[in-house]
Amino acid sequence: MKNLSVNRLAALLGLLLCVPALASGAAEGSACLDRYDIACAQKALEDLSSGTEADLLRAQLDFYLGNFDTAAESIGKLEAELGDQEPFKAELGLYRRTASATAGFQAVTRDDITLQYLPGVDEVMLEEAFETLAAARTHIGKRLGGSPPGGIRMEIYPSIQRFTDASSLPASAVRTTGVIALSKWTRLLLTSPRALGKGYAWKDTVAHEYTHYIVAWRTQDRAPVWLQEGIARSHELYWRGDGRFELSPNSQSLLAEALKDDSFVPLQKMHPSIAFLPSAREAALAYAQVSTMMVYLEQVAGPDAVSRVLDRVRDGATAEQAVAEVGAGGDMDAFLAGWKTMLRGMGLIQQKLAAMPTGVDPGQSAYDLDPLLAQRKDLASHARLGDLLLERKHPEAALVEYQRALPPDEPPSPMVSVKMAEALIALGRSEEALALLKHSVRDYPEYAETRTALAKRLLVAGNRTEALVQFRASADIDPFDSAVQAALADLYAATGNTRLADRHGGYRRILEAGGLPLETR
Repeated sequence: MKNLSVNRLAALLGLLLCVPALASGAAEGSACLDRYDIACAQKALEDLSSGTEADLLRAQLDFYLGNFDTAAESIGKLEAELGDQEPFKAELGLYRRTASATAGFQAVTRDDITLQYLPGVDEVMLEEAFETLAAARTHIGKRLGGSPPGGIRMEIYPSIQRFTDASSLPASAVRTTGVIALSKWTRLLLTSPRALGKGYAWKDTVAHEYTHYIVAWRTQDRAPVWLQEGIARSHELYWRGDGRFELSPNSQSLLAEALKDDSFVPLQKMHPSIAFLPSAREAALAYAQVSTMMVYLEQVAGPDAVSRVLDRVRDGATAEQAVAEVGAGGDMDAFLAGWKTMLRGMGLIQQKLAAMPTGVDPGQSAYDLDPLLAQRKDLASHARLGDLLLERKHPEAALVEYQRALPPDEPPSPMVSVKMAEALIALGRSEEALALLKHSVRDYPEYAETRTALAKRLLVAGNRTEALVQFRASADIDPFDSAVQAALADLYAATGNTRLADRHGGYRRILEAGGLPLETR
């Protein structure tokens, strides 16, 4: 999600600029942070004499550097002096909420990458989070003309509430559009997949947020949200080294529908954040639009086209001017027309597909987290009856109910597909079950449970190579399934990859121990 930078520091220091001796240092420190240059801001602080201005800048730097308790304590000391000023109140509240949201966090650093997290089961994310961030810096930074200096800092929040408190986003925006990560204050904020019930593609999200950081740094935070999101969404898979842009089936369906009735989201409506759009569907369409615009830009202007756009935005051009200049000789209407022509030639999936629910409210059931059944209570009632019959060893009757839970105009829900496969297997119809699961993975690739079910069937069929692929994809969405981690450990051991076998075996032990510290396991 876009940086959403609001330079509260400038507003705070603006309260003090009436003191001429302080104005220069305040302006310099503020300008450094506007450019995402931590080292520059630290130098500006060193050059300041002690006083309120220095205390404010020091607190801000601590906040940017992840020293949340210190930042909250430092700025709190100024409450008596500045507490009646609105910018100060907002900053003080944010610092205190973040300190509370990160209470009990532990920091671990590798090279110049620092992760902060709550000790426990989220430990299974650490190794791969380090790897993802390092790879994103290497591969995405190279494509976009460089990476920010000064290391990378990321927090992993164990719950949606903690993430919301630290993000400065309103809870309503998080619930509506399902925002679960943020790039802001030269830091990355990430919600743990365990907070969302069914998980999500968290590694790609990490790379997405790091891409935002690169774009904000490269442009001195002058890129509007639509350009930020377009670049981040179109580049989020490149951290894999061999990655390339992929458009999900649901995104294809949304674009196909928008092409048909010209219902695209206007770029201006995406300001100040896609998180503030009125629905998850509209947000998903907006992401699909702007990401494919960047794909088209590179098609017509070459692999360095986005980097050239960033240069122009940094130097003062608007995003529309920069994209039009690089991609269409200065004509934005021509660029948009060419983009739509590209979409029409992509063979977009035309069938209707349900979107994955945002899944950010605690206490949601498996039905609430299914993209189709969450919306269709009539179908969910048949699925529930099917579940009862399957539990009571009546697979044939269960299959009848699951078939009644199928919509007439779109693919079956992933949850129903998994349950139907169980019933088919119980009836000795394994080939049908395998085909059903493969179709479901194609339609809903972000549903971990379907991938796990498919992996198990592939193992039974003797296809260990493809089973490993599906177990790996499942763990990348939901790393907290100990059975999946155990299966990965066994499969990697069978291939002779002892490093990954040991890693996933360790994850299994962490999960089975409930995330207890090593010495108590």
